[in-house]
Amino acid sequence: MGVLIAFILLVILIYKKFPITVAAIICAGVMALLSGMDVMTTLTGDYMAATVAFIKNYFILFLVSAIFGRIMDTSGAAYSIGKWLGSKLGAKYAIWGVSFAACVLTYGGVSCFVLVFAMYPIALVLFQEADISRRLIPGALAAGAFTAPNILWGSPGLCNVIPTTYLGTTVRSGALVSIICSIFFYVASNLYMVWENKQCHKKGEGFVPTDKIKKLLEENANKKAIKPIIAIIPVVVMIVALNGFKLDVNLAMLCGVVAAYILFWNRIDNKLDTLIVGAQNSIGSIMNTSSAVGIGGVAKMTSTFNALISWVSSFSGSPLISWAAAVMVISGATGSGSGGVALACSTLGEHYLATGVDPAILHKVASCACIVLDSMPWNGVMITTMQACDLTHKESYKHLFMITVVLAFINLCLCVLLGLILY
Repeated sequence: MGVLIAFILLVILIYKKFPITVAAIICAGVMALLSGMDVMTTLTGDYMAATVAFIKNYFILFLVSAIFGRIMDTSGAAYSIGKWLGSKLGAKYAIWGVSFAACVLTYGGVSCFVLVFAMYPIALVLFQEADISRRLIPGALAAGAFTAPNILWGSPGLCNVIPTTYLGTTVRSGALVSIICSIFFYVASNLYMVWENKQCHKKGEGFVPTDKIKKLLEENANKKAIKPIIAIIPVVVMIVALNGFKLDVNLAMLCGVVAAYILFWNRIDNKLDTLIVGAQNSIGSIMNTSSAVGIGGVAKMTSTFNALISWVSSFSGSPLISWAAAVMVISGATGSGSGGVALACSTLGEHYLATGVDPAILHKVASCACIVLDSMPWNGVMITTMQACDLTHKESYKHLFMITVVLAFINLCLCVLLGLILY
């Protein structure tokens, strides 16, 4: 019961906008207290051991990823790639153009927090030309960035990388399931957004710029863009290093960073700033995720955890179903896909591996499941996306919910079904 109460408290505190680093410690303490464990010994022992172990395994990846995203943003490379990809499809296919550009950039290692700011001006131009309501911009970005890149074969995204540590897999595991689910998720999300656009047009709702948006459009019209073929080279370098030469993901991301610095050196006004801000961003990100993992370190020591294992084991049918449910619920409780998949894999991974299920499909189901309930209204990425687009929850969260929760759940069901058939 202590574990359940602690996780409910975690959801409440996150909803109340408590930093997860603080909320996690509070909830870990409550969990220890209600489970009859010494609070301070638990926090300085099991909690910190799990937290530090995650930081040890992933700090370099978080660091180089954040620096890479910063370089691509400040140099204008991310903007140039997005503008080119979006313009090739034209105003008629503006939603597809924006989502495809977002998908390519995210798969290429650009953080979602960076992506939304880089893509927003591009989306404004295309949506204005196509007379599409601004309320649909977050949904169009989500249809590309929050769908396929999380589960696609060879993706450097955390939801695809983290399971490799605990399940003994690689970022290329479960190729067929990965490709099928990625295509379905991406296409379904875009079709939904196209349908929403038609509904807006029926109501006479089109693109209505504010004074702030008019100024932003004028400023970006005067920007000197990088040639797209040059701008995308660091992304290609990273992907080839990771999937072609099969380098460690840390080295692959570092190759992308070096390539970006060499190519865009003269376009970066403050070279040191990319390192400083990138490092600061990485520290915040990894602390949020590792804090969620720390709760798992405490949960593993409780009697409730052992009871949960027994309960999960008693499920009839394939373990894939209970595994999907466990990862989904834990990710929803922590409000973080990466934190949830790390917590689930670290606490339950060994048990499911012991059932004899192929690690590749466990990996793929985990990647799909962790992005279903993590995108609640209080999720950091959701809030950042809407703020970057100068919109409120009331105006645009509906579309984010439909894509990142409803369609994500349907995609998870497809992944489990494919797993049952193919594995």
